[in-house]
Amino acid sequence: MNTFPLVLTASLVLAATASLAGLVAPAAWRARVVGVLTAGSGVAGAVIGGLAVTGTTWHAQLPELLPLAGISLAADPLSGWFLLIIGAVTAAVGVYTMGYGGRDGHGPGSRSAMFTLPLFTAAMLLVPIAASVSTFLLAWELMAVASLVLVLTRHHRHDAVRHAGIWYAAMTQAGFLAILIGLTWLAATAGSQSFEGIRHAGALRPFAASGIFLLCLAGFASKAGAVPLHPWLPRAHAEAPSHVSALMSAAMVKLGLYGLLRVGFDLLGGGPSWWWLVVAALG
Repeated sequence: MNTFPLVLTASLVLAATASLAGLVAPAAWRARVVGVLTAGSGVAGAVIGGLAVTGTTWHAQLPELLPLAGISLAADPLSGWFLLIIGAVTAAVGVYTMGYGGRDGHGPGSRSAMFTLPLFTAAMLLVPIAASVSTFLLAWELMAVASLVLVLTRHHRHDAVRHAGIWYAAMTQAGFLAILIGLTWLAATAGSQSFEGIRHAGALRPFAASGIFLLCLAGFASKAGAVPLHPWLPRAHAEAPSHVSALMSAAMVKLGLYGLLRVGFDLLGGGPSWWWLVVAALG
């Protein structure tokens, strides 16, 4: 019996329950309930990562969950390493979250923050197992929007928070646009939006492959905070609540590297050496 579906379902159900608890749980218990459930979701995510790292692969197609394209998920050793990191960090942050006192107003313990935190962690867990262009873009944008909401948690107190939010929103959406164009171009050229179909589509023309790579590089490097696409990072991390900053720095920015590896090596076959010289120049 394949344990992947069971553990993944457990992780996502725990995250969804945590989000709901963030809205309806009494203020006195909100942080504890959300923290415990989020930590459990992270542990389950790390288990999925461990299974994938050991070579246990899995694929699922859920056409009814997303109109037109459906949801496509898969796990392999590459995604497994990132799931291990994200799951472990999520579990630790879930425990830390329990220390926040829930208040009905603004702040890390507010309803909106406690609702959004599990959505953010769930989106990060979905990014490495997305197995199609549409699924990847959906998970990536959910991660971006949820993290922006969390960065703006204290926007009512400080102008610096709003300023950081503007920087982060501009950079993350510009990066998403670059990835959107790049992956859409890739899907159109390959004749398939599934990662498996793209792998079997054959080599792309050099111009198309390089254009796709550079677009995706811009988007992923922005998320990773690579120079010169980093101005959002010191601003957003400084103004975000400490547990959110931990998630962003220890998990989210790593997904920029994941995206680059997935697209550059897995889907585009590695490409010419100058691609990676550009990556090295960005640091």
